[in-house]
Amino acid sequence: MRWKIGLGVGIVVLLILVLIGWQLSPRVEGIEPSEGELHGRQPLVINFTRPMDGDSVESRISLEPTLLGEYIWNEEFNQLTFTPNKSWPAGQTISLQLRSGGHSQIRLPLLGKFNIEMTISPILLTYLWPADELSNLYLVNPVNGESQALTEEANGVQDYSISPNGEWIYYSSTSENGISRIMVLNLINGISEEVTSCSDGLCTTPRISPDGYLLAYEYIPSEPGMLPTVRVLDIEVMTHIDLGEDNQYLEKPIWSPSGWLTFYNQTGKGYQFWNPVSGEKEFLPNETGGDGSWSPDGRYFVCSEILFLSDTLAPRHLQLYDLRENTILDLSLGSYPEDLNPSFAPTGLTLAYSHKSLDPALWTPGRELWILNILSGENTQLSDVIDYQHTSFAWHPDGNLLAYVRYNQAALSDPPEIWLINTSGGDSLRLIINGFQPGWVP
Repeated sequence: MRWKIGLGVGIVVLLILVLIGWQLSPRVEGIEPSEGELHGRQPLVINFTRPMDGDSVESRISLEPTLLGEYIWNEEFNQLTFTPNKSWPAGQTISLQLRSGGHSQIRLPLLGKFNIEMTISPILLTYLWPADELSNLYLVNPVNGESQALTEEANGVQDYSISPNGEWIYYSSTSENGISRIMVLNLINGISEEVTSCSDGLCTTPRISPDGYLLAYEYIPSEPGMLPTVRVLDIEVMTHIDLGEDNQYLEKPIWSPSGWLTFYNQTGKGYQFWNPVSGEKEFLPNETGGDGSWSPDGRYFVCSEILFLSDTLAPRHLQLYDLRENTILDLSLGSYPEDLNPSFAPTGLTLAYSHKSLDPALWTPGRELWILNILSGENTQLSDVIDYQHTSFAWHPDGNLLAYVRYNQAALSDPPEIWLINTSGGDSLRLIINGFQPGWVP
């Protein structure tokens, strides 16, 4: 009789121990962010219910397609953060598997297998909003239209640019005490830090070099008589490089993919080119001084130029400057074009630009969006809304989708709009009202 009682007690004790072990055994509590929100090199976070043995977990994690990266545990070892070395495959589905065999710090096994499929967000679009008040940086999913704020600057964001690797956004703003500054936003952790400030003037138009070491920006001094200039900050040693002289008005810095910097010299009426590695310099005479664009290989620079035909007629042509051969090619067609805002596609020699004719019989209030294939000479009009100005062209990294801003020239009180169009064919889509300056996060 006693053995039966002992057996019963033993079974109860065993069940209690199993129950306690089951309750203490670790499980995957969840992952962050949710499906469709993962993008760029954004970290993927796995939460556990118990402190884990790190090695036993990391060795059993697999990703398909394979992505290498860094694993970091929090102090409690119940949260694992994986940051990929390269961007997540935009728009694709990944499979995350945690095989059995992992265990907690008290050697209790991770219960069950964990396997989940996640759809990665498409490449996202940045922009400034709103246009009629102090604006801040936003990020929008072009597929579902969902937006999120990236900055909350009390005095707004004036201008910004995205680093070539898509990990940093440099932007200009004003601190609470009125000091102009350039900030950098880390898109991986969402933290903004000050890079430099201009207590005696305005610093704006930040542009980071392809290698990430040099930051060019416009400096507009507040002292009367002092001219705006372009400064270059060596981020590693935090020293400035002066590019101009005291009597020169410099503006609009643009880096080429090959590491050349160009900027416009208002005083000398032309674009200056500077190679910070070799010290080489070039000069391209130009009366217009509008926005220019570099080809993906860094060989060509395209800009608009005024050609004075008479005192009252001055069409503007697109001119292609070959930095290697030191030659200029006129790309515009027709006798009286007004071609502006050129923007090279990320691959090849395809160009987006805005166009209208100064011929009285063909004149329109706005400028239409055109695409030019320089090699084939094929020139295609993509928009047909004569009252709208099309500008601020931003190419998607795939070279097909194009974001742009349009303004209603017949109703100037209307807010600007950000639109998307597939340059290979298809309808255009209005994405943002009252937004401007779009850019893609590669």
